[in-house]
Amino acid sequence: MPDDDPASPAPRHALIVGAGIGGLATALFLVRAGWRVTIAEREATLHEAGAGLQLSPNATRLLARLGMMADFTDLAVRPQEMVVRRHDGTVLSRPVLGKAAEQRFGAPFLVIHRGDLQNVLRQRAEKTSGIAFRLGHRIIDLRETDDQVTGIFETASGVTVRIAADLLVGADGLWSRVRPLSGLPQPSQPQGKTAWRGLVPREAAPIFAREAKVNLWLGPNAHLVHYPVSGGEAVNVVAIIDEPWLEEGWNAPGDPDVLTRLFARWDEDARALIAASPGWNRWALLDRAPESRWSRGRVTLLGDAAHAMLPFLAQGASQAIEDGASLAAHLGTAGHPAPIAGALARYDRVRIARTARIQSGARSQGRIYHLSGPLALARDTTLRLLPRDAALNRYAWIYAHDAESLTG
Repeated sequence: MPDDDPASPAPRHALIVGAGIGGLATALFLVRAGWRVTIAEREATLHEAGAGLQLSPNATRLLARLGMMADFTDLAVRPQEMVVRRHDGTVLSRPVLGKAAEQRFGAPFLVIHRGDLQNVLRQRAEKTSGIAFRLGHRIIDLRETDDQVTGIFETASGVTVRIAADLLVGADGLWSRVRPLSGLPQPSQPQGKTAWRGLVPREAAPIFAREAKVNLWLGPNAHLVHYPVSGGEAVNVVAIIDEPWLEEGWNAPGDPDVLTRLFARWDEDARALIAASPGWNRWALLDRAPESRWSRGRVTLLGDAAHAMLPFLAQGASQAIEDGASLAAHLGTAGHPAPIAGALARYDRVRIARTARIQSGARSQGRIYHLSGPLALARDTTLRLLPRDAALNRYAWIYAHDAESLTG
């Protein structure tokens, strides 16, 4: 039956709160499945910010199914390997990525600036029939009946707006407003680590840092990650340090002199890269304890709103994209819609189990990165002995995963 036949049922309507990576990707997956989507965002204008991120094959295969890989051609970098070093510059291992990862998992491993990824998703959503944006809308409450859920919003001018839908998705980040409105506790757990993030223009970066590689430096109580982004025009640099967060809020400008002192005993290449950044922002690193549920009635969560995680498996953005694909798959297509309550229960079951495992793995990885003394020596010896494809083997359970499978 054609879509414009008057006997065709009206498409179901999803209200997504939050226009970040997870919200935008989810909108695209839902529209592909026959939904109509409204994205409500508290900011009056959409702007792309943040630092670099890694997209592993479990996410890029999903973006490829949306027909988006060509959109990343000039923006993403395909690293050929990871170079793991001690803080004194000694190379410990060179795990393969690039062609080896793509051949094994059928999708590429990419590094990209968060703003570039968000911009590509936003542009695709703006061009997609069935997606509408409501900017400058801050959610303040929600109401639910048997047959619909209504988000109640306040605009910048103080006007109250109600938007009714079949489903409400909280994709509004670490400090989600939907989360407490759906009856889940809000606090995230500080992990005693701070991320210093910088972006170095290509022409200012040391030559070694411009190469298409992910670089990981390991030191006592700290580590350093860097890789090129924005088509190689900049180098994303992140320094992770064991330190308590004492600021108000969860990010603040970073004093470069403090960072220079913290890395004063590191190799000169690491120090040169740190010195090349024109500025730094400090971020508290937090995660959440796994929940027994994310959904209630016609309301659910995804991304950081559901499962904030530490960045040490580089899965934050990839898991948000997985969430959106999984949610759409469980809700069914226009021709074969699934009842919402049952679909959300199944979504919770498969996604909570997977993201909880990744959260736990990220915490463990952070501890391993920051070892010192004899334990660090044992770690380094192990890294030297590993074959170059060991990381692909170890994390195949992440990279080979298909989130559109109804069992995942």
